[in-house]
Amino acid sequence: MTPGQELKRLRQRAIRQLVTTRPVSSQRELVDALVEQGFDVTQATVSRDITELGLLKAAGGAGHVYVAPEDVAAIPPAQ
Repeated sequence: MTPGQELKRLRQRAIRQLVTTRPVSSQRELVDALVEQGFDVTQATVSRDITELGLLKAAGGAGHVYVAPEDVAAIPPAQ
């Protein structure tokens, strides 16, 4: 595995952890959170990662948030 592939794997793992542990409603929020964790990312990179991970935006208690497809059933309905 090349260093770039390893970095991508780590970054995508961090994105998955972020969206499963807190509400994330925008790509900007993801970029900011990743930068805080030491990743050097752009919005375009995060956009590609979201697509590759298959993340969806779903309505939840905190508004529209990113979720993994397997987590969609666990989201409480918006009121």
